This record gives sequence, structure tokens and C-alpha cells, in this order.
Amino acid sequence: MNLPTLIGAVVVFAVVAAIILKGIYNKKHHRSSCGCGCEGCSASGSCHSH
Repeated sequence: MNLPTLIGAVVVFAVVAAIILKGIYNKKHHRSSCGCGCEGCSASGSCHSH
């Protein structure tokens, strides 16, 4: 492998790892973009019909 390929692979791996770790952090702190727990969301009426 040459240096630019190695640097590119490290950058891509770091971005993927950051996304996964952020998802784990959000799950542990009971945060999500949607799903269960949308009571406090201002758009919950458009996502979920009651």
C-alpha cells in the first residue's frame, strides 16, 4: 500500500468508527432520531398517528 491509500483508509475508518460510537453513546443515553420515546419531539404528531 502506498501512503495516500493508507491515509484515505484511516480517514474512512475514523469516520465510520465515529458514527458507530456516536450511535452507541446515543443508545446508552436514551437518545434517538425517532422510534420509541418521541413524546417530547415537536414533530411527533406527523410521525405517529394517535
